Amino acid sequence: MRVVVVGAGLAGLHATELLRAAGCDVQLIEGGHRPGGRVRTVRAPFAGGQYAESGAEWVDATHDRMLAQLHRFGIERLGPGEQWTTIRRWIHRNGEMLSPEQVRLADPDVYDELDRFDGIVEAAAAGIADPACPQLHAAAAALDAQSLADVAQQANLGELARLFRWRDSQGEFAEEPSQVSLLFVAQQRAYHAAHSGGRTVLSHRVAGGFSGVAEGMAAGLVGVISYGEHLIGVQQDADGALVHTDRRTLTADHVVLACSLVPLRSVQFHDQLPPALHAAVHQLGYGTVTKTSVQWPRRTWPAGYATTSGTAQRVYEPTVDQPGETGILMAYCGGDGGREWATLVEAERLALAAGEMRAMHRIDSEPLGGFSRAWSNEPRFGGSYAVYRPGQVGAYWQVLREPWGRVQLAGEHVAACTGYMEGALESAETVVARIVAAG
Repeated sequence: MRVVVVGAGLAGLHATELLRAAGCDVQLIEGGHRPGGRVRTVRAPFAGGQYAESGAEWVDATHDRMLAQLHRFGIERLGPGEQWTTIRRWIHRNGEMLSPEQVRLADPDVYDELDRFDGIVEAAAAGIADPACPQLHAAAAALDAQSLADVAQQANLGELARLFRWRDSQGEFAEEPSQVSLLFVAQQRAYHAAHSGGRTVLSHRVAGGFSGVAEGMAAGLVGVISYGEHLIGVQQDADGALVHTDRRTLTADHVVLACSLVPLRSVQFHDQLPPALHAAVHQLGYGTVTKTSVQWPRRTWPAGYATTSGTAQRVYEPTVDQPGETGILMAYCGGDGGREWATLVEAERLALAAGEMRAMHRIDSEPLGGFSRAWSNEPRFGGSYAVYRPGQVGAYWQVLREPWGRVQLAGEHVAACTGYMEGALESAETVVARIVAAG
């Protein structure tokens, strides 16, 4: 079988490996000039060998596929890991940094309010028997019509709890609460609960950065990957498919589109996409993340994540488990904040982030360097990762996960583990199994 794979992110790389192992003749085309997609470790211009992730940053202890890839390439997890339910309790507001206990003193009800919010989400998640099929929830339509902003209203959140939950939505889903479906969040919670087995799940960064995984996979595909080649059009009939790029036309028995849906919106499909699939490709939400890292000569800040009422949204240290006197702080902006920062040039973002970091942690030194990446400005991605907006789980979940003739979609946006590297690998395995079975 001849298969053309589009996109050399983790989904495309993994699909190509699996297809070749199954005896297929595979060609992988990539519009950029490196493997990894939204997995991108930045090493320059940082001093002392330090680095930060401009894209995907964590692997969970339940992400068996990603853990297998780390083991394959001898990449170690760093530090004791983070437990996401407990780390985001520092807050900077009104010029003060409040510890978790000071937060409680400032608002004795804040944690009870956060628990009420979580209880509503958990109740919705409890009705999902299979996280791969959230549309089968008995109250799917009603939950899908609600947003996280509706949940906040039901939970009657106060000022501090509301700030925490807005920052959580902007961070986890890279979108404003009003733009995130409750059914989608419930699906995510159900997925993680099903894979945790009731145990505490820790998340880790890795030694050398996650680009090491993509680079390792690509090293075994020399001669198979074509970089700097852009998809222009796809056509198919009963006998096969034609893939038109800006360089050539490729013939195939199957086509795997393992890229973000955003660039597919400008691809010419000679056989028009079915209406439901066309709507899903053109309208599925993509979160907006702008990550801005600044390296400082000395680490003078407390450990842990800090939520801020400022425009930086969330500030943390990605080098907490890396050696050296220097340290990097990351400003992670999602949703409207990410979009606002994306309108600035990189130098302006770096100056804005450095200014807020100084104010938060009373830093009196000059930064050594940094980078800022606004994923919504990247034409081959158009955003950070998929976010199903109110009404979109019911409308788009199933159609995106079904083949369209000889064309298959792969990537985190069509996985049960949506938004994660694990999901990218999951989607590749699903698609390859389907192609091999079809023959």
